[in-house]
Amino acid sequence: MELRSVTPAALDLSLGRFRLLPEGAVKEKIESMQSKGQMSPLVAASQEGRLVLVDGFLRQMAAVKLGLDKVLVEVVQLSAVQMKAQVYLRNRERGLALLEECRLVQELVDLDGLSQVEVGDLLERHKSWVCRRLGLIRELSPHVVQDWSVGLVEEGVLRRLAQLPPRNQETVWAVLRREGLTGQDAALYVELWQKAPSPDSRRYLEEQPVKALELARGQATPPQDARLGPAGQEVYRTLTALRQTSLRLARRLQDGMGEMPAEGRTVLRRVWEQARQDCGLALDGMGAFLGGEA
Repeated sequence: MELRSVTPAALDLSLGRFRLLPEGAVKEKIESMQSKGQMSPLVAASQEGRLVLVDGFLRQMAAVKLGLDKVLVEVVQLSAVQMKAQVYLRNRERGLALLEECRLVQELVDLDGLSQVEVGDLLERHKSWVCRRLGLIRELSPHVVQDWSVGLVEEGVLRRLAQLPPRNQETVWAVLRREGLTGQDAALYVELWQKAPSPDSRRYLEEQPVKALELARGQATPPQDARLGPAGQEVYRTLTALRQTSLRLARRLQDGMGEMPAEGRTVLRRVWEQARQDCGLALDGMGAFLGGEA
């Protein structure tokens, strides 16, 4: 074993692209090194006069922030591919984040030209483990991956998003983030999006995600107004649904209907006349009940 005393800022950090270093973890490491000092050496590979850091990225960052002149480094001899493997193998006990594993596997396959079997052997994992991570990183939108890399996306949510086409991933992730949906809520929302039968259905999911989740669970809360009574509450819900349907129709017309043959217009005219008649009768009846105060 060769140990050297090295200036922390002089280490080559190029392999840091495979590591995520959350601010909280860096802060904890700074506090640990302040109170206990450097407990174990960093590990770096000697490459053409450079020391490429393989293990100890948190300790290196903490040392720089603490202004330490020197850190203890174990110097090893590794090939370029072996260095990447050691980033994983030396952290296997405490585990890398899913994104870290995916990025490492992708580079070993796409850049270094290894087969999935060879990557599995190198990382001491089964081929299926390699295949899952390679598939995940290739199926994800780059924008979602970017948010993932800064800790905004939970791994469970990420796996769900990967089930959608990349363009839909970004739309769904924007809704999840806006509404603060995680865990089971996020899983159900992605499922609803997958099963949505039309663009209008997805528009509703995008605009009313919480309401959609309540309806899907059978938890839609009726108005709890004792003045309405059971029949009044039913009418209240019906009128609310009619209003929401009308608003969706208005948005669709505002967005435009596109090209449509005369036969299509005939079909729509027929159903429009029926809807106008039936809805008109219902609303007129409601107005009569209310004594014209509606």
